[in-house]
Amino acid sequence: MPILGMEQREDVVRMGPEDVIPILDAAKIKYLLTGAHGIGGWLVQTRATQDVDVLVQVKDVRKAADAILKKLPFLELEKSPDVWRFKRDGQYVLDLLLTRAPLYKRVFAEFHEIALHGKKVRVPRLEAALATKFAAMVGHYRPQEKRIQDGADFLSMVAANTKIDLKLLAELAELIYPGAGAEAVKYVEDARAGRRFEI
Repeated sequence: MPILGMEQREDVVRMGPEDVIPILDAAKIKYLLTGAHGIGGWLVQTRATQDVDVLVQVKDVRKAADAILKKLPFLELEKSPDVWRFKRDGQYVLDLLLTRAPLYKRVFAEFHEIALHGKKVRVPRLEAALATKFAAMVGHYRPQEKRIQDGADFLSMVAANTKIDLKLLAELAELIYPGAGAEAVKYVEDARAGRRFEI
């Protein structure tokens, strides 16, 4: 029986927010649940994922990592400037994303609270979720298959939500690079108009 989550295949290791949230709460770490779990409520239909993405402040990442490794010592930690990643059996199951980039510093303050497994959890508000997906879609560092999934998530959020604050979306996206605000808004307009969606 797996320790983390439920498995559909023997070679897939899964982790869910319920494995991480109690650890961060006990350590008094402020965080934002992102990734597929964090945007699920904004999508037409939630999708499966095998890992958890959490946004934490740079000053808290060491404390958060220590708390996680104390409770889940079988995880392996890999550090990079923007994300600390945890693996189990060679598969990534948890990412601690850092509020180093201007967009993520701002997104950390743009949250919406939901109830998850009996706890209040902070997730990005709709416009922040769209801005982070837009950043991932246009990020040439990401593999094509992930950028396509990011685009599908963006389209799903636009389809599921008629009220989007385009001014706020533009303001957030502009933190990615000059001109990104107008591009993100155009993606929303193209999606609503049924125009071809190019990534």
